[in-house]
Amino acid sequence: MTTSIDVGGAREGAAPFGIESEEAYVAAARSSCVRCGHDIEVVCVYCKSGVDTEIGDPLVDFTVFNIWAMDGVLAKLMQRWHHYRKGAGEDSEEGNFTNHCPHCGAMQEDYLLHSEPGDVFFGLAMGTAGGVEFTALEGRGGMSGDYGFGM
Repeated sequence: MTTSIDVGGAREGAAPFGIESEEAYVAAARSSCVRCGHDIEVVCVYCKSGVDTEIGDPLVDFTVFNIWAMDGVLAKLMQRWHHYRKGAGEDSEEGNFTNHCPHCGAMQEDYLLHSEPGDVFFGLAMGTAGGVEFTALEGRGGMSGDYGFGM
């Protein structure tokens, strides 16, 4: 099971984003669509290190999911994966970024990718065996969402 922390940011007096990292990556892997079963590419944000700006705690080797806000640097990099976009509707936490199937359009909920052993992003760390490709974010990235560590 993943330990996750909900981090906001953008509150008065708080840092603009709940998580900041100078070692952030987009992790891309293959998964099956939850609706149509096609093999699809899914992505998440992985950070080798960062900080929870609300409490000032340093973070190491974590994934970020249920993202509802990101800075321009991260948003620009994420444009490469046009199937990762804000979700809307009854099947998603409205307003969160999520992977979508390019075949049927179904949202691929983050909890199905991060929460349990065997999930494609569970316990993710660079150098771990498995077909995950990492694309580095140039500079500091900021985002608001949940972060988790595989246990």
